[in-house]
Formats: sequence, C-alpha cells, structure tokens
Amino acid sequence: MFELDCKLLSIFYYIYKFKSVSMAADHLAMSQPTVSNILNKIRQHYNDPLFLRIGNEMVPTELSKQLFPLVSEALNKVEIINNFTINFDEMASHQQFTVAMTDVSHLVLLPKVSQYLKKHAPHIKLNIRAITSETSYQMANGEIDLAIGFLPQLENGFYQQKLFEQYYVVIASKNHPRLQSNNLTIEQYLNESHIDIDAGFGHYHIENELLNLELQRNILMRIPSYLGVGLVVQETDAIATVPYYLSEVLLSRGNLQIFDAPIAFPTYAVKQYWHMSCHHKTSHQWLRHMFYEIFSQVNAPILMDPPTA
Repeated sequence: MFELDCKLLSIFYYIYKFKSVSMAADHLAMSQPTVSNILNKIRQHYNDPLFLRIGNEMVPTELSKQLFPLVSEALNKVEIINNFTINFDEMASHQQFTVAMTDVSHLVLLPKVSQYLKKHAPHIKLNIRAITSETSYQMANGEIDLAIGFLPQLENGFYQQKLFEQYYVVIASKNHPRLQSNNLTIEQYLNESHIDIDAGFGHYHIENELLNLELQRNILMRIPSYLGVGLVVQETDAIATVPYYLSEVLLSRGNLQIFDAPIAFPTYAVKQYWHMSCHHKTSHQWLRHMFYEIFSQVNAPILMDPPTA
C-alpha cells in the first residue's frame, strides 16, 4: 500500500470541494486523466469509491465525508508551515481574507473597515459572505477565515472574542403622527404597527421576551433582514425594534428618530470567531486585531473574553 502525500491529498480535497474532477484538475493545473488516475489510486488505498457520480456531481461517500475534515486540517497545517513568517507586513501584503458577517455587522462595520484598510493596509482585499448553515463547515475547511456577529451556534469548537454588547432600541419616522416625545410607553409600543425582522437568533430574543410577558405586537410586515428596514420605516407610520448600533447607522442616513425600547429585551454579545487552523497564522492574528481595534471605537463598553476552543 502506497502512502498518501500532500499532492494526492490536495486532489482529494479539491474534488470534494468542487464535486467535479474536471474543476479540480483546472484548479490544480493538471490534466483531467491525470487527476482521474490519481483518484483511482486513492480509492484503492482506502478500498472505497470515495465519490459517486450522480448527475453532473461527484457526491462523497460516508468514508469521504469523515476523511475530508482530517485532510483539510492536514493541508492547512502544511500551508502554515510553507508560509510561516514571524511578521506580517500589512502595508505590502496583497492577501485576500474571506469574512462571514451578519447583515447588522455588514452595515455597521464595513464602512469603518474600508477606511481602516485604505490607511493601514491598502492592498489587502476582503471577500464578504453572509452567515449560512454552511458557515461552520466552511470555516473548518479553510474557505472562511473569520465570522462576525451574534452566532451562538459557533460557541463550541471555535476560538471566539467578544467585541461588544448589543441591545435593542425602537426606530420610527421623524414625521410619525403619534410618536414625537422622547419617551415611548409599552402601550404606545403595542398599539403601533411593526416591521418585524426575521434575522436569526436576535429575532428570537424579542419574540421570546414578548411571549414571556404575554404581549403581542401588531405586525404590519415581516422582512428577512435588516438591510431595508430603515427605508421602510421612514416612509410609513410603522416602527421597528432594531439593534442600537444599526440604528445609529440608519439615523445618519434616513429621516428617522430613535426611542429607548419600553421593554427590557435581552442584550447579546457580538463576537468574532475563527477555526483552530487559523489561530497561529500571523496574517490571521493581524486580521483579528484589526476588527477588534475597529470595534473598540464603537461607543460602548468593550469586553474581551480569553479565546476558548
């Protein structure tokens, strides 16, 4: 039985990633017959087909699914060794990082990040992705470098650092016919029409608290993210319950006013998360420090948790 080397493991990795022999061959600058021949050798090594062709895709077998995280981790470690350097020169680096964010982090953070990069790391590129059910898997296999937001599903198995505590406020149009004072009562809050934002775990904080208090809002409209809530609210008499730091961004761009929430909705921690394979990379350490430094400028108490795996 021959031994598998990094080249063979890379072929397995990219066939798994692309679900295609031809795409893996193109990525590796190899011919498709060569990749197919090597795949047959890897199949013989494990005495398993590893991939089954279904339609136009190479679908992994159960053994292949269990093998992939190990191969991914091994290749990541080899990459770390090959690219090891004591220092990371952000002014000279042309590296691209892939960062997954919630839509609130997207709106609040990215303008500040753009300004920071222009000044401190002019050649660094960011590829921003949405948080999905695949995010943890993509972080483990190296597709995503960092995730930022309120992501309790990533609490276990990833390093994490708290950036700040987020809380809820209420936004309304500046021209709202009934809400013009500084205070918003529970009765007023419940009597108004609401734009409800079904945006993951944060949304359940609001719903659960209302359920516990046996209170019910009059929902005019439900939208899937915070991206359009400011425009909807400023053009209607409806109100919306949103994270405070998002409200500051919306206030600077729209005809809106902010009220303290009349109900003590739970606060939540916004954190950055990363996989163990990235933890010791100097470039990744710089990336995490950049986001922490930018978030430390947010006008709120900043607390830092020691990273935990």
